[in-house]
Amino acid sequence: MTRTRVLQAGLLLGLGLLVLLGLLQAVSPGRVIDALERASPLWIALGLLGPVGFVLLRGWRWRVILGASSPHATLGDVTAITGVGFAVNAVAAFKLGDLVRLGAMSRRARIGIGEVGATIVLERVLDVLALIVIAVAAAVASGSGGRGSQLWGGVIAFALVSAGIGAAGAIMVSREEWTLRHLTRLVAGLTPRLGSAAVEIGGSALRGLRSLRSGGRLAIAAGLSLAVWLASVAGLYAFYRALSPQLSPATLLLAAALFTLSQAISVTPGSVGTFEGLYFLVFTAFGARPHAQVAAAAVLSHAGGIAGLLACGAAGSLWLRLRGAVDPVGLKRSLVGEDGA
Repeated sequence: MTRTRVLQAGLLLGLGLLVLLGLLQAVSPGRVIDALERASPLWIALGLLGPVGFVLLRGWRWRVILGASSPHATLGDVTAITGVGFAVNAVAAFKLGDLVRLGAMSRRARIGIGEVGATIVLERVLDVLALIVIAVAAAVASGSGGRGSQLWGGVIAFALVSAGIGAAGAIMVSREEWTLRHLTRLVAGLTPRLGSAAVEIGGSALRGLRSLRSGGRLAIAAGLSLAVWLASVAGLYAFYRALSPQLSPATLLLAAALFTLSQAISVTPGSVGTFEGLYFLVFTAFGARPHAQVAAAAVLSHAGGIAGLLACGAAGSLWLRLRGAVDPVGLKRSLVGEDGA
């Protein structure tokens, strides 16, 4: 890591700490500590299961998506790499764990970078759509959708962008030859080496989207997406319940789902400050009180989520180390995912 990146990370972390300290100071640190001391151990234990279920289900879903083009990728390796990637996401900024997953899966299973990258993009599209389905269902069940009306504009924007990306991917993968011809024309002005690499990576990416061709595989991935985020939201639900019986179950699920959508981009390392600040804004918008208790729930949810993901990352790292390198018999694919020698 360069000195510039270290400085940037330090500045962002400092900014996040200022936000966190400002929030705690505004609601009285003593009251936050008092609330945390009264937290229910049982609910905390249940909350810690949320990140674990999230990683296990997410690994299963990624294996389903990858299976359309790379059936040799094993469920154990895919889940382990998922755990490692999200452990990195838990402590780093800008979702760097996705880059870790991309590189690790490409090397581990000899899958093209473009192919793995396309599956990760497809995952993110399914993530947003699944969270929106959960949020809408909770809003209908609770009748509290109007109380967070200022949040729905962003939700609609997320939905439109995600649906657009998914539709574009489906069109491109259904017309692979046409897509590659147009890509070849687009890169014609590049040097032969760069143009060839761009076309190869584009072809690799199209392979990563092949699950969009299979209605059955896509339906399984969509169902698992709902399960993935129900596990995550359930973890937030439990951490909140460890401190407060306030808010109806449906309203609490709605607040948790909308808050999770707000975490699509992590600016500060480990989302320090931004997690707590957005949590406070979203949950108080749905009537969560008192403020000190909401701040305590934010701190508990953040710390518990990080602990759960780091545990999954440690388990995944151990699995990958014990299993050693994977080199499927007869499989010889370059990093750009070319079939053959």
